[in-house]
Amino acid sequence: LGDGGRARGGDGDGDDGRESIRIRELQHRLLSEELRLYYSRVTSAVSSPDDPDGTAAALRSVASDTGIQELVPFLSRFVSSGLGSRRNLVRTEYCRRLVRLFDAMLDNRGVHLDLHLHQMLTPVSTCVVARKLSDGPRGDHWALRNEAGAALVKACRRYGTQYATMKPRVVRLLATQALRHDRPRATQYGGICALGMFGPRAVDAFLLPAARGYWVRWEEEMDELSSSGPTPGGRGDAASKAAKMNELSMCQQAMLDAMRVFLQEVSPAEQAGRVDGESLSDVFGERLIPMLPERSDYMLSVL
Repeated sequence: LGDGGRARGGDGDGDDGRESIRIRELQHRLLSEELRLYYSRVTSAVSSPDDPDGTAAALRSVASDTGIQELVPFLSRFVSSGLGSRRNLVRTEYCRRLVRLFDAMLDNRGVHLDLHLHQMLTPVSTCVVARKLSDGPRGDHWALRNEAGAALVKACRRYGTQYATMKPRVVRLLATQALRHDRPRATQYGGICALGMFGPRAVDAFLLPAARGYWVRWEEEMDELSSSGPTPGGRGDAASKAAKMNELSMCQQAMLDAMRVFLQEVSPAEQAGRVDGESLSDVFGERLIPMLPERSDYMLSVL
């Protein structure tokens, strides 16, 4: 199973080795030699950080090849075990490749994930709202959270009719994680981004009621950080301060993006019935104006 399989669980290598042996035995019994080779090539490409072209080609193949239904249990296991490893969760780029593999499987209309879908939803959701997804400044955990959120939305749109409780469960998880002030800023960012991707109804139900309170708190924290003088710790404390300000800025941008979804996809008449324009104007001010598809008299009057 490549790097992802070996790292499963983050505990002893013995269990990982036995797991790999069981997987190989199942593959030998259930898959043709051609499919075993195909699986090996795909997982090797996803596990390799040094061949982006090879990874992209493998993902395109998974997204379009209609003859890989028999591989679904094995690819699903590869994704879920890779993302389910605590050791792997700080390997940001590897997790992004695993999420893209999940996304490619969703794109393939000749493949039915069915019972294996839920095996992947939980670890992909973790990539949206986990407290920590990077072991250093080079890891772009913001992009990982965005990509994982987009994959969750795609899964719910494709399979939401077949599994009626799937979308409510995912949305509830995101809202629970994002809409709590005691959650890390990165967790709030991931939840807000993903809720915004679910569209104006999700924004209306979960984010609009909380937008004012969050924005005020973020502004207060930003002002406090900006006004604080040099810290005794020197460069390390300065870097920590910059990181906190960046987290706040990313959360603010995520909320603005979600507001844009609502304002651009809901008619001005409905906005007037759903939104307290004066309250939003007090908080967001002129930031809302570029988001309006039609500069309605109602919204412009309060801005």
